Amino acid sequence: MAPVPARYRGLWRRTLLQAGSLRDTASTVYWLQTENWHADIRIPAGRPCFEGVSSLAQCSPAQRRFLATQQGFHGLTEVDTTTGTDICRWHRLADFQPPALSPDAGVLRLDGDLLVETGLHEDYLEHWERLSGSNQDTRVLAQSGSGGALLLRAGDWAMRVFPRRAAWPGGLEAGTSLEAITAAGDAQAIALLDFEISLAKITDMDWTVHHSTLPWLEGRVMLPVTA
Repeated sequence: MAPVPARYRGLWRRTLLQAGSLRDTASTVYWLQTENWHADIRIPAGRPCFEGVSSLAQCSPAQRRFLATQQGFHGLTEVDTTTGTDICRWHRLADFQPPALSPDAGVLRLDGDLLVETGLHEDYLEHWERLSGSNQDTRVLAQSGSGGALLLRAGDWAMRVFPRRAAWPGGLEAGTSLEAITAAGDAQAIALLDFEISLAKITDMDWTVHHSTLPWLEGRVMLPVTA
């Protein structure tokens, strides 16, 4: 797979999603892109308080329902620049949500510092802004198998992914939401929520988690010193 063009590497923050009647500017969404690998975290707005919670077992049903609405994934990125437009395909190898009905693909267009993405198989528009300096030193720091754990870096930021160990239930239909699967609240379903995607800020002292699909990890140190 050819390297992703340098103009698309770095840590991107989504500032707008427009899909039909939905307009979202409040969700916390970041996409980290290296030469080939990507990681993505999407936390909806309106997250309940998780103060005093340190594990899935301590979450209330309402907290678990929110966790199930999160999204995120990691995998390999393919950008086709041969057609006159840049068509990007994100090949998801580990996904927080069950398999989608259609592939993740969009048309990318840079408008100054703004990256505009429009859906290839679905009707949507996303705006992305790259964090300053994050297009420097983009690389894979650690990897465990194609769909296993992954640690990526982009400038002063890092994204870590620890996919769930639990398997999807048999006979799962594409497009089924994690929220629907975990609604029963049994232990097997709750285990599907154990999927970490964490975004950390890198300083001279440590790597501190700013956003995570496991909220109790936020504010904790991912690594004590820079690598």
